[in-house]
Amino acid sequence: MTEFINWAVNYLLFPLELLIACVLYMLPLEKRRNFPLRVILGILACLALAAFIPRSLLRYLLEFALTALFAWACCSLSVWDALFCAVCAYATQHFAYSAHAFLYQLLGRPGGWYYWLKLIIYAAVYLLFCFAFARRLPDKGRYGATWGQSIASLLLILSFTILISHYVTLQVLGGNNSVPYLYACRLYAMLCCFFGLWVQTIWQKRARLQRELDLKDRLWHQERTQYDLAKENIALINRKCHDLKHQIAALDRPGQDWDKSRYLREIEDSIQIYDCTVKTGSEVLDTVLTEKKLYCEGHSINMTCVADGSKLDFLDPVDVYALLGNAIDNAIEAVSTLPDREQRLISVSVWSSRGLLLIQCENYYDHPLTFEDGLPVTTKEQDGYHGFGIRSIQYTVEKYGGCMTVHPENGLFVLRLSIPLP
Repeated sequence: MTEFINWAVNYLLFPLELLIACVLYMLPLEKRRNFPLRVILGILACLALAAFIPRSLLRYLLEFALTALFAWACCSLSVWDALFCAVCAYATQHFAYSAHAFLYQLLGRPGGWYYWLKLIIYAAVYLLFCFAFARRLPDKGRYGATWGQSIASLLLILSFTILISHYVTLQVLGGNNSVPYLYACRLYAMLCCFFGLWVQTIWQKRARLQRELDLKDRLWHQERTQYDLAKENIALINRKCHDLKHQIAALDRPGQDWDKSRYLREIEDSIQIYDCTVKTGSEVLDTVLTEKKLYCEGHSINMTCVADGSKLDFLDPVDVYALLGNAIDNAIEAVSTLPDREQRLISVSVWSSRGLLLIQCENYYDHPLTFEDGLPVTTKEQDGYHGFGIRSIQYTVEKYGGCMTVHPENGLFVLRLSIPLP
């Protein structure tokens, strides 16, 4: 029994420390359902798998991969966010490990209270890093890390932590027990871990400020667009009112044999402009669809929508406006140039299925399409088709761990978004 306990402590202590550090970084993130149960089962599963990993340099990489999978299974993250979370946890664990090794050597290796010293140091480091980094890195429950940022963090931190630790171990086993040398290695490892996390925190802060600046710029341009749209709508309403006045006067004119049913149909068609309000269960979605439908009504475009807006509650209102607004704007731009008025149709659908929020926008097109990396490369300046905002839509969808597909289908251009429901 004693041998089993010693084996468990020596072999499973590192993955346990890494998973606990990962939990600290998961606390500010957007969590999946049954988060506490997922954490408990995830830790047990990772420890069970770690027990079968042979001792080697590859072991640290495999246990890191298990930690990233653990973060993804417990929180509503993209793959790159989960990888970034695991990197931060690894840096925190290694800083605590190096700090403990440094103080243990400095205090003359006190064997009687080795584990108490380790517990105190790890608790202090984890608590410090929780407030200094874990709570400051995410924005609205996500990191928004790109693949480049995640890979760069992985190479920066893991290369130092794993390789330096492995090098120090080889030196000690080879008989190089120089105390100043070991001190320098431990301090260098601590500096690399702290510096790596500090750089990521600064980068995330700059990225948030840039997004806010971009949002303000976009809102400013959007206000100008809304102003122009309002002028068009007022002019459209004035024209409709002018037509209604003459049609009503014609109905009331005596001594004429008018086809009143025809005029009544024309009046009914005229007041359709006032019947563009959409009710979906989401105030933001209602605003977007009403605005776009009103525009379409004034430009001879038929837009239909079947949407369950209640499924959008977990999305940021700005993101909802960006997703649907850009998608419909692209469709409007495409169908506006079609010579066949019967094809000036736009269909928007929002529904949920099997744990996914699904958003689909369809429209006809008549231009040859060229795809690059799964996206159309045409722009408004070239042919007015789906060049503007498509990458913004992709970025927003990936921020929530979803995916976007665009493809032609029987003469229709289909934009489909899939986002995991929390």
